[in-house]
Amino acid sequence: MNPAPTTPTPEQVAFANATRALRLVSANLPHLSGLCHSVRIKVTPKYPVAAIGATGLMLVNPRVFSETPLPDLVFVVAHELMHLALDTFGRGGSSDPYLVNIAHDYVINDILSVELGRVVPLGGLVRHGARQESLETLVTELARNGTSGKPSGCWSIERKKKPKKQKSPKSAMTEALEKAGLLPPEPEEPDGDDAESDYPDGDTLSNEEEAELEPHMGPKERGAVRERIRREAVRAVSLKELRDQIEKHNGTSHGQGGDAGASETLMEAITTAYQPPWQLALQHWLDAVTPGPRSFARPSRRGADRSDGVILPGRKREGWALHVVMDTSGSMVSTLPHILGLLASFCEGAGVNQVHILQCDMGVTADEWLDPAELAAYKITGFGGSDMSPAMDALAEDAEVHAVLVLTDGYISYPAEEPPYAVLWGLVDGYSSFHPPYGTVVHVKT
Repeated sequence: MNPAPTTPTPEQVAFANATRALRLVSANLPHLSGLCHSVRIKVTPKYPVAAIGATGLMLVNPRVFSETPLPDLVFVVAHELMHLALDTFGRGGSSDPYLVNIAHDYVINDILSVELGRVVPLGGLVRHGARQESLETLVTELARNGTSGKPSGCWSIERKKKPKKQKSPKSAMTEALEKAGLLPPEPEEPDGDDAESDYPDGDTLSNEEEAELEPHMGPKERGAVRERIRREAVRAVSLKELRDQIEKHNGTSHGQGGDAGASETLMEAITTAYQPPWQLALQHWLDAVTPGPRSFARPSRRGADRSDGVILPGRKREGWALHVVMDTSGSMVSTLPHILGLLASFCEGAGVNQVHILQCDMGVTADEWLDPAELAAYKITGFGGSDMSPAMDALAEDAEVHAVLVLTDGYISYPAEEPPYAVLWGLVDGYSSFHPPYGTVVHVKT
């Protein structure tokens, strides 16, 4: 006789439903399929509906995920994955993480209501048009509204009250001791609403919470998993943009994917949150040293030594020249072509229309002017010594040079005195103890 089948627990049903919801997200939103296969599901009543961590740990509430219709759970699961795609954990900078979480809740729900063609379930936060607003604008508005404008979390489902425990009757001796002050009175049980009010705000996990929930995973392993999730997130938003462009070109968009607001929001995540730190630092430096407009209100410094009395206009912001000194010693041979290819894209964003390159080993081996587009195929010569002084001294004699990027591995000689221009040392996979007395050092990882 076969034993009677056991009834699955709510936790087992919740886990199975969360897994099914992930499969359906992959089918309906294929650009998120990589993230669907990367997250780890944990069933816990810690959060009222669901939550996600930066390493892909997804928490699901056992009661909600065992009782809620599957189409609504698909929306919830997709919502949590979108926190990874939009990099809720890294986008906020110094802003309140909770406000960043709530701002992205509005944006994500607005995106998904269009993508999935469904209303936001489980009392989720709704702000029509949020997908077309910037994260910074929403965070600023939430902060300005104060506590009155802050939701308690993304989802506002009705919470079941926990029944009070029945107290056993007190003995006559216990009552007498309490009245005499010899025994403290028993604490009152909180009612059902208070018992459930300790849910965390928001639906994102801190690093500490993730570590507590998965103590078997060490910091090094957790960091590697987080980086893998970030790569999948970049791939997700890139695929979304590619799909939208194809549908727009072919005229096949049917309300799912041709949404300009969602595309702009997703691409913003690529261009800001996922740039490596050295690329951001280089871009910020390029922006900072970009010269102002050419006008006769700001004459060129070269006009001072002219005998014909002609005054030259100052520099214009629409296009300017970036001066680059390249260390072409033997240790740099395999890295410089890759770095120059990346530099070409930075020049386009910073308004650079010409790049002045001086290759240098023991002396200046090349002095050339290029269009930024030519950088990727630029031929490198030299590969001898490693003294940058000849090139840097030559640039110091030109009064129009105000900023110089030096690409080196740090095993170099350079002028002892600070030159009359700003210097950015791009340290390419090199000497970690390179600390020159002037300029700014950025570690370039290839």
